[in-house]
Amino acid sequence: MAVRQAKAIYDFDAEPGTGEISIQTGEVLTVTRTDVGEGWWEGRRVNGDCGLFPEAYVEEFSEDVGPPAMAPPPLPQDYSAPSNTYATPSTTPQLNTFGTSNPVDDWSADPWSGVSAGTAPQQQTQDWQADDDWDSDFDDESASQVGAQGNGAPPNYTASSDNSGNLALPAASYQSRGSIGDVSAIGRNDSKKGGGASSKTSFNRFSLFVKSGSENFILGKVNLNVPEADALTVVDNGDGKYSWVNTRPPFSCVVASPKKEAKFKGLKSYIAYQLTPSFNNIQVSRRYKHFDWLHERLTSKYHVVPIPPLPDKQIQGRYEEEFIEHRMNQLQSFVDRMCRHPVLSQSEVWGHFLSCTDEKRWKGGKRKAEKDPLVGGALYTAITVPDKPLDPEFVDREVQIFTQFTSQFDVAVKNMAKLSADQTTKCQNHYKREFQLIGKSFAQLGQAMEQDGGGYNPGLNNAVVATGESYEEIGRLYEEQPRLDWEHLADMMHDYKGLLSGWPQVLHLQSGSQGKRKEIENDGKVGQAEASAVKTRTDTVNYALLAEVNTFHEQRVKDIKSSHQHFLQEQIKFYQKITEKLQETLRMYDQC
Repeated sequence: MAVRQAKAIYDFDAEPGTGEISIQTGEVLTVTRTDVGEGWWEGRRVNGDCGLFPEAYVEEFSEDVGPPAMAPPPLPQDYSAPSNTYATPSTTPQLNTFGTSNPVDDWSADPWSGVSAGTAPQQQTQDWQADDDWDSDFDDESASQVGAQGNGAPPNYTASSDNSGNLALPAASYQSRGSIGDVSAIGRNDSKKGGGASSKTSFNRFSLFVKSGSENFILGKVNLNVPEADALTVVDNGDGKYSWVNTRPPFSCVVASPKKEAKFKGLKSYIAYQLTPSFNNIQVSRRYKHFDWLHERLTSKYHVVPIPPLPDKQIQGRYEEEFIEHRMNQLQSFVDRMCRHPVLSQSEVWGHFLSCTDEKRWKGGKRKAEKDPLVGGALYTAITVPDKPLDPEFVDREVQIFTQFTSQFDVAVKNMAKLSADQTTKCQNHYKREFQLIGKSFAQLGQAMEQDGGGYNPGLNNAVVATGESYEEIGRLYEEQPRLDWEHLADMMHDYKGLLSGWPQVLHLQSGSQGKRKEIENDGKVGQAEASAVKTRTDTVNYALLAEVNTFHEQRVKDIKSSHQHFLQEQIKFYQKITEKLQETLRMYDQC
């Protein structure tokens, strides 16, 4: 058997109380679970610490710890034929998770309607697509667990499994290269056809660069028709800056009117949010799980763009008024970022999410998005870039600068997020109690002075009591204030924590393409024309990265400016309220 191990390619600092573990670059971890969802894996460090870490921060490899249970199947006689015994997918109907051959991918479908009385389900795993009525937002299964093509795999990868549930080699991708599971046969046909770049397929199937299909793109093995709606363009702005072209008019979308709804006589309840896009002003109703599905589709398709994060899932208090309002604000931030991004705003699945009101069309669009071939590395074929070779030294320098920036910015963002949370807690608890204690002390003093018989200075007694009331009011102001300043700042930091967590994947794919280009250029067996074609495709990856870096920086500057202006404005209003309250109390002393 083989122990799944992964080597950390980036440092990762765990958040306390989240089940995460910190990892260091170069550290080897034992992978225990890869089905956690949302880009997270579970593993164990050498010191025995167990927990979660981002998949994009590690590169997996396999280490044999014992002899195989059985010998590999023999190669077919003619393994270069277009089909053979081992590579041809089975024509036997595949059973779904409910024991039928009917496709189950409609949220409102009855998952058990096709199960006959004598047919036992093949497995007990719930297919989330078949159920539109989850009990809890927190328990929604990740969309990454949806069958083939729903896990971010590159196009033409059809995930198959053996009887024990282990994932086999992608059948469709290797069906003309030997038997499934025979790693030694991978790429053998290409080498017999004359070598060249096409024979340089990596044997590390666990690398994100390989799994995403980016390597196949660099080697010229991706040949897909690109619909006009998916076409992307990068232009040269001058001064070493590049940007995406947004071919559609700008638009916005408002998230409002959260409403608690229920099904099955109240047994299942959820919150529905109303979205109104400006391009048609037609309202649509969406639940958190619909946002979650959209996020999975975007993450699967756009490996060149860090996807804005969704609000964190929560078990307790999800129907409380303050929580619902806060989640609505965070969803509004996600929607705003989607509408502003020049690539994501053009996405067909995003347009479908915002505009579809018909159930039948919704299911068709959902199914189409889950079968989209232009995902991962294949999306590079949809990108048109300037017809000018990039200087490799310029690219390396820009990537190094941005990598160092994101590393330091990530630490600062996490620190600010922690500070915002700490200040919110202190305002709502510690500071509130402190000022209430001060107020009670003044009030006690004034009440004691009132026992003097009333003949000495009743106005002074009242002023001292009023001083206590003022400080108690200041305590209430502290309790309410974080919703106006610290919470907004924390939400901004939440957004950037999510965006920054997506950059290691983007940078890893660019690094992999650069390494593959150098490998091809240093191979004396590769012809000049083929090496030039690899260089051109590598430049496509580089142009896409530089355009997204520019988009990120431009939006970051706007976000940091606006969020800090808002924070300071609210802080000023807050302290002005305190000052006015104290001045009002001070005037009482002038009158006694």
